[in-house]
Amino acid sequence: MAKDLRTFLESAGANVLRVSRPVQREHLSALIVEARQPVLFEQIEGFDGWRLADLLFRDRAAQAIVLGTEPDAVLPFLAERLSRPPTAPRLITRRPGAWTDHDGGDADFGLLPGFQHGTRDPGPSLIAMVVCQGPDGGPANFSFTRISPFDARRATYLIGSSPHMRSILDAWEARGEAMPIAFVIGTHPAYEIMASYSVPEHLERFGELDMVANLIDEQVELVACRTVPLAVPAHAEVVIEGRVASGERRDDGPGPSQALYYIPGVTRQPVVEISSIAIRENPILRQHNTLMYSDHQPLLSLPHEAMLYERLTKQGFQVREVAYVPWGGTLACVVQMTPASEGEAHNALMLMLGERWPSARLAIAIDDDVDIESAEDLIWSVATRVEPTRDIFVVPSAKGHALDPTAREAAGGPRNVVTGKWAIDATGPPASDPPARARFERTVPPHAGKVRLTDFL
Repeated sequence: MAKDLRTFLESAGANVLRVSRPVQREHLSALIVEARQPVLFEQIEGFDGWRLADLLFRDRAAQAIVLGTEPDAVLPFLAERLSRPPTAPRLITRRPGAWTDHDGGDADFGLLPGFQHGTRDPGPSLIAMVVCQGPDGGPANFSFTRISPFDARRATYLIGSSPHMRSILDAWEARGEAMPIAFVIGTHPAYEIMASYSVPEHLERFGELDMVANLIDEQVELVACRTVPLAVPAHAEVVIEGRVASGERRDDGPGPSQALYYIPGVTRQPVVEISSIAIRENPILRQHNTLMYSDHQPLLSLPHEAMLYERLTKQGFQVREVAYVPWGGTLACVVQMTPASEGEAHNALMLMLGERWPSARLAIAIDDDVDIESAEDLIWSVATRVEPTRDIFVVPSAKGHALDPTAREAAGGPRNVVTGKWAIDATGPPASDPPARARFERTVPPHAGKVRLTDFL
């Protein structure tokens, strides 16, 4: 049996919080924020038969389930899989399972239980994976976007986060032709990792879909769309097909960014008119709530954490973990490491600040006795191990992230911004100085980790 969202949720078992009581779709955003673990809503009022899944990547424990490994092995596992050569998908003749096709005037965004994420969002939206391809062929783009319907069959969609998708649309518009496009919702979550891979240097002749097989240990199966000349993952829950009007732009947003601000606010985005919506029987709408402690931050960061982990370890740093911590809005990157000698942590921090994506403006190094997923632990480490005149440094006017609220626009367009960056070395003394390092030994209770209070309740 091919791996899809359904087989994943079944295999995840008790790790998924299953909400059986009906919920209103207006309440979904607030409830997802509270869930704090993979969650499946089994009944949505007004949408019979629909389920909705989220938070499949919220932390390392959830990511480990997706990849079939252990939480402390997620980054080395993913880095090794991303280094393997691509495997081309194969085309099959029909979609597995039972589907309902809504074509032409029957294709209506109102069929789907999209929901409003933030209080200022203009209405319900959908998060989907995009498939598009240049007019002369070439590798298809596979990436994420937000779809914002403004009537039954027309919507704006965000294009700014994907340079490849933007270049493909430019090529179609240069011809004055509408661009075929497909939106895919609900695959095995490993597909989503590759759809979030924003700097695929070694995929110039391929596409992100060619790398999915390395993550799921099986060849990806594609099926031809019904109304546009594209192929999409066959084992999906929803496929939306349409065309992007050449040269048409419309106000889109505001919508929450990964930094949790309404930045850049209302923007002019392309317009898609849909020609078909295919919905699998008893569908699961996989969504990413774009607010805090959702998949919006960790899923964007995960493949790039693996790349950064590999670069740091190849340069000899003793790295245990790397995380664009979700409570940093993808603008803060933390490395957990044991410095071998004085100054080594500073070198690692400089490498982190230079990464193209997600282009962190704050880099922090912590020691191996600090919980990288705990903001409390990090503040303790900063407060007790950082001597500010020695362990903090600032880089002025560096290239930054377009969604950084502190950045200022530079020449070349709204996505070219500069900002100050800073780094904090919150590690203890290096391993080369055992007496100094012993002074920062953390106090812990006897038998910590060997007994648990829950065993006595």
